[in-house]
Amino acid sequence: MNRLFKRVVEVISGNVRMNNDELDIYFNIPFDDDLEPNLSEITVYNLSQTTINQLKRGQKLSINAGYSDDKGLIQSGEISSVSTKWEGADRATLIKVLDSVPYNSAKTLQRSYKNNIKADAIIKDLAQALGLKVATLRLPTNKVFKKGYSIDGEIIKSIQNIAEDCGASAYISRQQAFIRPITEGDNHNFVLNSDTGLIGSPEYFEEEKNGKLVKGYKFKSLLQYRMNTASIIQLQSREVKATLRIRKGKHINNGSSFYTEAEAIM
Repeated sequence: MNRLFKRVVEVISGNVRMNNDELDIYFNIPFDDDLEPNLSEITVYNLSQTTINQLKRGQKLSINAGYSDDKGLIQSGEISSVSTKWEGADRATLIKVLDSVPYNSAKTLQRSYKNNIKADAIIKDLAQALGLKVATLRLPTNKVFKKGYSIDGEIIKSIQNIAEDCGASAYISRQQAFIRPITEGDNHNFVLNSDTGLIGSPEYFEEEKNGKLVKGYKFKSLLQYRMNTASIIQLQSREVKATLRIRKGKHINNGSSFYTEAEAIM
C-alpha cells in the first residue's frame, strides 16, 4: 500500500499538458462492454483562457492517472465539447470526451447476405460500411447463417447481436474496437487485494444472459489504471479468491475520493 500515495493526474491534448500539481482536475470516466461510445467528463479549475482556447472539439485527449511511482492510461478519446462557467470565485472548465473511434454509431443499413455466409464475413462487411476499424476479431463460434442474413436498421446493433450469438463481446476501449471471446481479455497479472487497494468486501451477483447463467463480483478499489474493459484480474479477499474478467466500471476523482468501481465475471 505504501506505493499508493501521492495521487497523479495528467491530461494531454495537443500542445496542452495539465497535471494535478498545478491544477484541480476531477473526472468521471466510465467503461463498458459494448460498442456505444462512453462519454467521460473532466473538470479543470482555473485554466487560463489561452489554454481553454486550445481545447477543441474532435481533438484527441488522453488521461494518465495513478500514483507517483505507478500511473497509467485510463482514457483516450476525442473531445466532444468544452464549456466554462464560474463557480463562486473559481472558473470551472468541463471537457466531455468520447471514448471512441471516428464512426457514426447511429448509421443504418438495408442489406441482405447470401445463404451459408459466416458470421465473421458479415461483421467485416458491416464494420467496413460503418467505418469502424476492428483491432481484434476472434469468434469462439463462427456461426454459419444457412438461410442468409438480413439487416434493416442500425449497423452497430447487428454487429453486437452477431458477436453475442457467436459467444463474443464487442466493445470499444481507448479508441480501439475489439470483438473477441467474452472470457478473453488483457492479463496484467494484477492481484487486487487489501494491500493493492481493494476497498471493503466484493459483492457476488448472478444473472441470466442469452440463456446462460453469468456469475461475478462487484467491487471498489483505490484508483487502478489496470482495471478497464476486458482486464483480467485476480481478486483476493477473505471471502473470495477468483480470476475475473472486468466488463464495466468507472474511474472517479472528485477531490476527496480517488477510486475505481468495477463489475467482473468469472
